[in-house]
Amino acid sequence: MNNPWTAIARPANEFNVRLVSDNHPLRLFWGVDARGRYLFVVEAAPDAMPERKSLPELAGIRTALTVAEGHGRLVLLLNETANWELFLALCNDLVRAGISAGSEAIAVSILIRRLQRWHEFLRRQRSPVLPLEEMKGLIGELLFLSDTLAPRFGWNAAVSFWKGPEDAPQDFAVHETAVEVKCQSGSSKPWVRISSIDQLNPQLPTAFLVVHTLATAEGDDPAGFTLNSLVRTIRTALENEAEGASERFEHLLFTAGYLETEHYDAYVFQRVATRSFAIREGFPRLKASALPEGIDRVTYQLSLDACASFEAPLRL
Repeated sequence: MNNPWTAIARPANEFNVRLVSDNHPLRLFWGVDARGRYLFVVEAAPDAMPERKSLPELAGIRTALTVAEGHGRLVLLLNETANWELFLALCNDLVRAGISAGSEAIAVSILIRRLQRWHEFLRRQRSPVLPLEEMKGLIGELLFLSDTLAPRFGWNAAVSFWKGPEDAPQDFAVHETAVEVKCQSGSSKPWVRISSIDQLNPQLPTAFLVVHTLATAEGDDPAGFTLNSLVRTIRTALENEAEGASERFEHLLFTAGYLETEHYDAYVFQRVATRSFAIREGFPRLKASALPEGIDRVTYQLSLDACASFEAPLRL
């Protein structure tokens, strides 16, 4: 991951800046101050700038807002340069969030909402990278979103069907059908981890379990992909076909714990198979009614061999 601040000379006083993009409704800059600290600077007309009280506190980052005649400026200052990768992820998220806004005021409003999400993320001190199993789980959901739902229903509807990051019982609710998506490794025995009773006990009348089998791939494999490349592909599709769904998509990624970092580029996968199973009477699963009193949270492994008789084409 390239550090944009290293290309900026440290000034004798105040700060030096470099324009982020000339294709944005706001004037955005990378900056370095006289002490070598990293900055992200947002400039807009005074009437587009937020009120000071609307700025959330960000752990490890200082914010400063100045509004003068004909000029408004918001500065984010990173306290510890060692944390630049996380700061870069935050800044890139802010850039993406407002790039399609129709005015400075709208872009600033979007930016403030993003900062509020970052406030929650940093307050919880979450790791900036997902564990491997969570990463593969998110990949599975994105594959289903992009390869199954979007071609059939369009991107706006597809993103609206995605519920998993919001702690819904199943990953997708497509009209009257619930879909739980899992990933398994191609080299492993065919099983998936079920992380709650609710995952295979949906409230909707029809339900399916969709399982992607992933194998590791070389970086130059044309069939290979990473979590980052998959996210970028979907972002591009949304920008071209469904801008209105972009903000919700970014919200769901953020809620899932995803930040674009080079860490994910080391994990290259290819999909070798996708199977779907109808969840109906007799499907192997635990039910809440069968649990002893006092047990309300379970995790278990489900053998796909035991589900073979329930394998069926996905109906949505």
